Amino acid sequence: MPQIPDNVANAILLKQYRIAAITAYNRLEPTPRTVDFERSLRAEIRDPLWMLTRQWQFGEFQGEDAASAVTAQILGEHTTFDRLRYPGGTGVPYSTGAPLEVKIENEQLAKDLALAVQMARYFLRLMRDNGLESYLGMLQTQYPLEYIIDPNDVDGAFLLAAANGYVFDGYLAYQDMITPSGPGSLFDKWMNDASIPTGAQQSFRTIGTTFRTWFGRTFEQPGGATQAWQPSKLEYQFGVNSSLQQQVALAADQYFDGHLDWYSFDLSGAMQTPAGAPSAPATGQEQLVSFIPSPVTFKGMPNPRYWMMEEQKTDFGAIDTGPTGLLHLLLAEFGLVYANDWFLLPYPLDINTLCELKGITVTDVFGQHTLIQPAGRGSEETWQRWAMFHLTDTRSGAPGTNFFYLPPVLPKTLDGDPLEQVNFARDEMANLAWAVEKRVPSQAGMGVSGDEMARPAQPPPPFVPENDQVMIRYVAGTLVPENWIPLIPVPMQGSDREIRLQRARMPASKGPLGRVLSEQPAPYYIDEEEIPRSGIVVQRGFSRARWLNGSTFLWIGRSKSTGKGEAWSNLKFDQIEDIPQNLK
Repeated sequence: MPQIPDNVANAILLKQYRIAAITAYNRLEPTPRTVDFERSLRAEIRDPLWMLTRQWQFGEFQGEDAASAVTAQILGEHTTFDRLRYPGGTGVPYSTGAPLEVKIENEQLAKDLALAVQMARYFLRLMRDNGLESYLGMLQTQYPLEYIIDPNDVDGAFLLAAANGYVFDGYLAYQDMITPSGPGSLFDKWMNDASIPTGAQQSFRTIGTTFRTWFGRTFEQPGGATQAWQPSKLEYQFGVNSSLQQQVALAADQYFDGHLDWYSFDLSGAMQTPAGAPSAPATGQEQLVSFIPSPVTFKGMPNPRYWMMEEQKTDFGAIDTGPTGLLHLLLAEFGLVYANDWFLLPYPLDINTLCELKGITVTDVFGQHTLIQPAGRGSEETWQRWAMFHLTDTRSGAPGTNFFYLPPVLPKTLDGDPLEQVNFARDEMANLAWAVEKRVPSQAGMGVSGDEMARPAQPPPPFVPENDQVMIRYVAGTLVPENWIPLIPVPMQGSDREIRLQRARMPASKGPLGRVLSEQPAPYYIDEEEIPRSGIVVQRGFSRARWLNGSTFLWIGRSKSTGKGEAWSNLKFDQIEDIPQNLK
């Protein structure tokens, strides 16, 4: 048998010593040795003095005279809002049957070819189900499809060619059905003038009721002429208040992102009592609820007892911070020292309710009662004041309040492709601001490219010099695309220093094609501070959502977001240009 060298043998022995082999496992457990388990279940410790010293070393003997909370009572004052306030002081009744975003954003549907065809198709289906299809020719004569289609709107032209001669203008027919005239409507007057038989007239009235119900169920329309959208601010402004509680009202003066929440509202001044409303009480409705406090827990939270094993999901010792990292140090101190000192109390609150917490009474195991007052007391100017969920109070001289509003808003909406998109940007070289219509509504019911709609029907004629000696030419002003709408700075009335932006128009241009820039008659002003250097983007399109009772809502709303910086239009006036070589 060959002999192993000494160096190899030493290496093998050294490797065996380095890699330890664990062949047995031990665990601490009470093992009974008799039929009586009473002593084994005690899990006795033979050295209690060591345990006491370890507890003293970790500071567990430092008494704080703090008892555990067993019950808590919360007193709140609730106010339910039942009125919406639009700019100008107009107030309308409101209930939670519809989300707040729908009531604020929805706008009247504009008359276009796609909507007229859609409404006519549904009415034609009702006519076929009731045997009235023979009156289609009379409806086409009374309500023809008379729409002027832009030459660049290809989809709208195709829709008009496909629908012309097969359907009528359903939008005009609907308007006549809801417009009263004498004992009936304009649609009833037309049926009498057209000598339609009485039986057919009754059938038309029956399907007309179904038709109007379908339209109201499909499209959410505003109830009156109220409008929360402010063109000069490019955002929504509205408020809510209660007809029974006039001391408190909320205002949302800067709503533009398409999602409402509690932080969208501010406390505003007292409202005027509506006509016929009862006298306003001094306070709302009080509600007292009782709960058992539950300790707050989070992942990685240290266990409150020394001999409890932790999961180590959060390593507080690995926090990379320095003496100036106060936020990191506060987080570590909260997790390591005060983590088990916080309790959670649920508080039920209905939607569309303004709640003011008066205080919390906590009862501990010793039977002592402790009153905890709101943390947000005091005036807004108090620097020591701090509150997390707190509404800003815009009322001058108002005492510190502790209000929280749970608005009836949507958690999620389905947003379609924008029908309209306008990019507002500054052009410092031209000393102007521009409203660029990147998407404009089409007669086909969708948004199309604004650049394509701005193409000229005929390109400008080429420049031809009069003789070969001409080397330059004079240009009075350069051209910009027709979807670039200029916003000219003009001084505000009564001020020589403040300016605002006024909508203008380039020579021989079509003007704005979308609703955002054309719904306001001239002069149309936009506040200068609303268009920052980064620019803004305003979109308009359909949204759909489902509410608490299962009903669905479809409406047209608007939103505003940050733009992509400044624009450069290359607009210049009084220029002398060299003639290109190919034109000489």
